[in-house]
Amino acid sequence: MLDRARPEPPAHPPRLTGLRGTLNALRNFGLVGLGGSPAGDYDSFIAGDGQQVPVYVRGDGPPLVLVHGVGCSHNDWKPVARQLARRHCVLAWDARGHGNCRPVLGSITLARLATDLAEMLDHFGLERPVLVGHSMGALTLMQYLQLYGTRRVGAVALIDQSPRIVTDDEWRLGLFGGCSAAMLSGLIAGARQDLAEMLLNEIGALGGPWLRRRLDIDAPLGRMLRRRLGRVDIRPLLDLAESMAQADFRASLARLDAPLLVVLGARSPHYAGLPLDAWYRDTVKHAQVSVYARAGHSPHISEPLRFAQELERFLADHA
Repeated sequence: MLDRARPEPPAHPPRLTGLRGTLNALRNFGLVGLGGSPAGDYDSFIAGDGQQVPVYVRGDGPPLVLVHGVGCSHNDWKPVARQLARRHCVLAWDARGHGNCRPVLGSITLARLATDLAEMLDHFGLERPVLVGHSMGALTLMQYLQLYGTRRVGAVALIDQSPRIVTDDEWRLGLFGGCSAAMLSGLIAGARQDLAEMLLNEIGALGGPWLRRRLDIDAPLGRMLRRRLGRVDIRPLLDLAESMAQADFRASLARLDAPLLVVLGARSPHYAGLPLDAWYRDTVKHAQVSVYARAGHSPHISEPLRFAQELERFLADHA
């Protein structure tokens, strides 16, 4: 454990995103309307269980795979992908349950996503690709490395993610510095019991009194949304949340033998104020760690040009 004062766990965990981010996540989860992808830079592969996984492909050159976070899709990578595609073949999927990767076949877990990634590398014949993961995508890469090792990996980049997202008395570098397994399990159980009420209460709290009144159970919009959300099978995504809560990649990262870039946002609602950067430097001695002073949880979105340039320099030096 790092020799630093432990942050006090928050009485009420801060909100992970604003109203715009929440609505974008709902769209990527298919809980509000979403149009299909345009023809052009899109491909797909069939996973071993029959799931069709769409993949955005752009550029030519050494392969670079981008893996998005919870509530995101390949679209979140596009500004970075446009920069990287000048020298690389860039591939960015929509993970199961996200974007256009629906309907979902079976349960979603980190192990299933890691297997999807392995099958994607096989399908496209990728030789020693660079793997870049944000948030859930970073956990997906950690799971892949734990299961499959680094034999087929050129380099790894992890964006704003802890190797263990829940906390206890000995580990305070998870969500908010104080989100226990029991707290996260309670949130997941609440979503399993009444997803509609949980989501609409969250959106109403973010949107203020005007929106809260329109989302009330007696308001026409509130009734319509509750009916629609009541028809959504959220179980695969909650299975994924449980999988992430159970994951612990601290030991396997300590043994990592591939080049590693870690990018953190100093204003991340998940990890701001926590010495996660020091943990990576102390645990993975060869890691390059970069903290974006003005960025939140998604430095690659808020500063795409800087991120792309730093990744290119890292690869030139280490891969």
